[in-house]
Order: sequence, then C-alpha cells, then structure tokens
Amino acid sequence: MNNKGKIRLASIIYVIAIIAIIAIGVNIYSEYNYYDYVKGVREEGRTLFTRDSEVKYSDMDSYKIENVDYNDAMFYKTIAVEPNTAYKVTCMVKTENVENEEGKIIGGAQIAINNTTECSEAVTGTTDWTELTFMFNSNSRTSLELGFRLGGYDECSKGTAWFSDFTIEEGEVDTDTNWNMACFFIENLDVDVNGENINISMSSQDMSTMRSNMERLKNTIGNLSGNKMSITYDIINIEEPLTTISYDEENKYYAGQKDVYQLINEYIEENEYDYIYVVVRLGDLEVSDELVSDWIGLRSNGV
Repeated sequence: MNNKGKIRLASIIYVIAIIAIIAIGVNIYSEYNYYDYVKGVREEGRTLFTRDSEVKYSDMDSYKIENVDYNDAMFYKTIAVEPNTAYKVTCMVKTENVENEEGKIIGGAQIAINNTTECSEAVTGTTDWTELTFMFNSNSRTSLELGFRLGGYDECSKGTAWFSDFTIEEGEVDTDTNWNMACFFIENLDVDVNGENINISMSSQDMSTMRSNMERLKNTIGNLSGNKMSITYDIINIEEPLTTISYDEENKYYAGQKDVYQLINEYIEENEYDYIYVVVRLGDLEVSDELVSDWIGLRSNGV
C-alpha cells in the first residue's frame, strides 16, 4: 500500500472514530438530559435520574426516577403563575415496586410544589400508565417550583417511577357566589404522642354545638360578606379513629392534611367541595388536662 492509501485509510478510521464518539455522546446526553428541570434529592447516592427510551407512554422518552434505597427525589422547574389563580397539572405515571418507608399515604409517585405540602394523590406499588391530576391555587405567588416526585414532603420511598406527557392549564374564574362546603366530624382520636396513648372521643354535645355553628354560618354569611356569597354544606360523621397527628413548632400538635386524608378522601372524590372543615376533639397536655376544640379548614385543592 502506497503512502496515499495509508493516509486515506487513516482518515477514514479517524472519521469513523469521531462519528462513534459523537454517537456515544448523543446517547449519553439523551439518557441523562432533563433539559431545564432541576434534580433534587434528600439523600445523595440513593437515586438515579435517567431518560428511558424503552419504557415510555408516547413517542417521547419518559423521565425515570429510581430510588435504589428509601429517598425523597424530585425533578422540578420554576414556572411563572398569576396570583390568586387556579391551575391544573397532569402527567402520565408508571410505577414499579414503589413502597414507603413509614407507610404514609403521602409518599410515592406524585406531582408536587417544592418546599410545600401541596401535592397530588401519590401512586405506590406496581402500576401501568395512569393519569395523575394536581389542582392548586397560586394564592399570592407569582412563581413556584413545580415538580414530579418519588417520595413525599414527610416520607421517603423506594422503587421506580416513570413520568411522561406533562400539561398545565390555567383555570377560569368561578363566578358562582355559592360555596359548597363539607364539615367532617372525626369522632374518635387514638394516637401515640411521645410514647403516651391519647384516646379521646367527641360527645353528642360537641357534635350538636358544631352543627349549630355551621347553621349559624350559613344564616349569617350573607351579612358578613355584604351579600356577596352564600353557602351550602354537608356534615359527614366519621367513626373510624384518627390514628396520626402532626407537629410543628408554630402549631404544636394538630390534625393535618396527611393525617385526615385517608379518612375523608372517598367523600371528596364523590363531590365537588369548595372548602372543607375537619372537626377533631383535641387536648392540650402542655397547658392542662382540659380538652379543647379545634376548627381546622382545609382547601379542597390542598388535600
């Protein structure tokens, strides 16, 4: 082979090598590229973020989160929102062997707003492609971090979740001045606090008082709002006990969303409520042995 032939062969090999390197780079980029999403985890070294070209809902590669050990992982982006506006976010999700470390229903594959407890229903176990829906109100915010999560605000999960086909819609202004409310009486409390079992039940007098208060609210809301709104309401008694209780430094012990969710969710899914009250009989052990009644209102789009 003359020198020109050797040079030509070397050039061809060089070009092939360059093409192979570019192809490998493109494959790696495609597998790990999350575009403008930020990847966040609670514990490093427990989660893999990849793009999956084999397990996917549509033509697009799915976004895959694999928690090889219990972790809270999310990919999210900052989006602009209009204040005091309702939004609806949807995606398709598929899961494999997803389980929660503490068995809380707030953990799993979900849509969430980063650094808040606002989230969609969480999917666990092994499921085929399912549509997730998350509705929220921006309130006073002009931007927020919208994410797709495997874990939870107060829970860690392991397993694998695939996310695909994201959409976000801005809601229309509701001009209906009548608010449909639900008032849940959780009659029994059975929780462990610092190793002590707290078992409290509402009395018939408690429930009678709350019914009177709801009726008074219905009859006076017109005057209180300058005739700008009215209400209708349902009262739902739940005998199944509340078995968990939340705690933070500001509110101390209280019945939070994650505590009451499983007890009230089936009723919420069957009706369109604008506002939800949860009535629980609590005691203030730090102050005295006297029992106190707390009213806690939960927005339907926050539960």
